[in-house]
Amino acid sequence: MSSTRSAYHVKKNPEKRCRDVTSNLYNVEDDFSKMALICSLRGFKPPTASCVLAALDPGRHAVVDTRVWASLERLDFFDSRKESFEPDDYVEMMEAIRDISDETGFSCSEVGYSLFAYDVEVREGTLH
Repeated sequence: MSSTRSAYHVKKNPEKRCRDVTSNLYNVEDDFSKMALICSLRGFKPPTASCVLAALDPGRHAVVDTRVWASLERLDFFDSRKESFEPDDYVEMMEAIRDISDETGFSCSEVGYSLFAYDVEVREGTLH
């Protein structure tokens, strides 16, 4: 997990619920529903949930956060910066990331990592 606080909440999820949610992920196709399922667990918001989706299918999913959004905004995919995300925002980011993936031949996971790294290089000032 990205933070101790998040891990604390994640550990409070009943094991059966975690198994059920994970199993149900394979029964839905759309990104919004997958994200909503994972975010129904304690300690999961879209950035953390995106880690699960990227681990399960790196060809179709990427780890996303404020750095990825900021890079997409710099590349004119979005009009403004965001500091927190909802499942709809994940869907928007994945549409842009898949476009880049299709154009470049890199997996969505690789594109997401590259967007993160780009922000690390060009960001001025603090992250938040």
